[in-house]
Amino acid sequence: MSGTVTDAAGEALIGANVVALHQPSGTTYGTSTDIDGKYRLANMRVGGPYKITSSYTGYGDNVIDGLMLRLGEAQTQNIVLEEQAVELSGIQVVATRGGTGQNAGASTQVTAEDINVLPTLDRDLNDFTRLTPQASTSVSGISFAGMNNRYNAIYIDGAVNNDVFGLTSSGTNGGSTGISPISIDVIDQIQVVLSPYDVSLGGFAGGGINAVTKSGTNTFSGTAYTFWQNESMAGKTNGKLVERTGNEATKLDDYSQRLYGFSLGGPIVKDKVFFFANAEIQKDETPAPFDFATYRGDSDAAKLNQVRSFLQNTHNYDPGDFGDKTTSLDGLKLFGKLDFNLSNVHKLTLRHQYTKAEQLEQSANSSTTINYANNGIFFPSTTNSFAAELNSRFSNSVSNNLIIGYTSVLDDRDPIGGDFPWVRIQDGAGAIQFGSEEFSTANELDQKIFTITDNLKLYKGDHTITLGTHNEFYDIYNLFIAQNYGSYDFASVDAFLNNETPTDYDRSYSLVDNLTGDGSAAAADFKAMQLGFYGQDEWAVNNKLTLTAGLRLDIPIITTDPDIDPSFNSQTIPLVSAHYEVANDIEGGKA
Repeated sequence: MSGTVTDAAGEALIGANVVALHQPSGTTYGTSTDIDGKYRLANMRVGGPYKITSSYTGYGDNVIDGLMLRLGEAQTQNIVLEEQAVELSGIQVVATRGGTGQNAGASTQVTAEDINVLPTLDRDLNDFTRLTPQASTSVSGISFAGMNNRYNAIYIDGAVNNDVFGLTSSGTNGGSTGISPISIDVIDQIQVVLSPYDVSLGGFAGGGINAVTKSGTNTFSGTAYTFWQNESMAGKTNGKLVERTGNEATKLDDYSQRLYGFSLGGPIVKDKVFFFANAEIQKDETPAPFDFATYRGDSDAAKLNQVRSFLQNTHNYDPGDFGDKTTSLDGLKLFGKLDFNLSNVHKLTLRHQYTKAEQLEQSANSSTTINYANNGIFFPSTTNSFAAELNSRFSNSVSNNLIIGYTSVLDDRDPIGGDFPWVRIQDGAGAIQFGSEEFSTANELDQKIFTITDNLKLYKGDHTITLGTHNEFYDIYNLFIAQNYGSYDFASVDAFLNNETPTDYDRSYSLVDNLTGDGSAAAADFKAMQLGFYGQDEWAVNNKLTLTAGLRLDIPIITTDPDIDPSFNSQTIPLVSAHYEVANDIEGGKA
């Protein structure tokens, strides 16, 4: 927040005191005006309400009550003090809601009040970021201005929280399982920026999503909530299916989608130390009922049971049932945050988020495909995200914001049941499938992301100078060996039962070790980093005009040399160079 303090004639008051009190927590931010009557209060907590008190000897106090700060908006409050020769009484102004801040570039702000009153079906960030006019949503996530959602950047309390490697279609950590990265109950405010004229914001070509979490206050408060859906809230069998089969419409099998959670916040030491915590449990079961009468293949139920018995007796492998299927998602989210008012100079925040998801996805049957239960996917995902923020105000002319973040994500996609080849049997107009799902046999992604951001602000008269750096360091292990147990195609059920030669066979395997499944060294195992350095000058020409000029440099670096065959440099490059122009002194195997 910034502005000027003047008298009734518009003359600057030098050395006037301006104190902002965050009323829920008792946190104070204070400064005094410079030679031009300007004041600046940096690194304030978003939200409020704030009580702003301005004072100067010989003048009555000016009090602004109920002021709210929105994420990403620069608040401007120009204050006029009335001279009081005899009695020093105060003037109180009650702030009103509305567009009290200002920002440069296309952006959308979602306040705590918006989050509380707007409907949310999925209870994730996308339910609110879609308020951005340039946003479009689909089953694969949210896109801004037509860009793929993998080009978005998601920061929660300044720490990276998007899927850096880019495998999940939702663009969020753990998104492949269907879980959201953080409970919406802990989010205080959300900002979406598309074209910010601020060099401290970068690393995205779509949308930059910034979210800050709630903090404790001097008052103990909490919430408890539950959301659920079951078969009583859904319709009966699809009408067209009833017409085609001649069966009666029936109620869906028992299923449920349940979410339980609670939050609690309050003081540990009044006006000094605060806590906020949240726990949320998610249990979803999504049925996929199947009417066998709709199957168009040659085999009947007895034949399918014969296939199952053959696998159990001959190969000691149980493919599971071939009837109705259920996909389930079990999720656990734990959040904890501590805020410390260390002194009038330093304020520290520590935050940790733990998200655990376990998805059990069974492939549904259709009129042309029979899937045995154990050809599905078991997908556990664990995310830990930590952030520490230190806000410092060293003097009226120097402030600093330091954020350190660490996020680890482990996605381990596995087949259901025991290790077994994937088998597909042609069954007339249908097909029968069982075995280890062929793209989950060796599929693991382990990401570790460390971030450090520092923004130093210097206040020189009408100029606010920002010098900063944002750096991300990646340590990534990605294993993907499809069909690691082999994939077989058979012409018919009898061909399979009689051990006839398959019509097709495929298998991928490691060339660097003899391991099958997870743990193989045949993975993309590398480290990388992106360094960012920037500087900016924001010049307040007058109360109606502000000019901003800045420069940012981002440097992506891969620090791990790729593995190559030794013949690449001695044979491949010379052959390519004989037919195409190749840069001098090129060498493979160097990052």
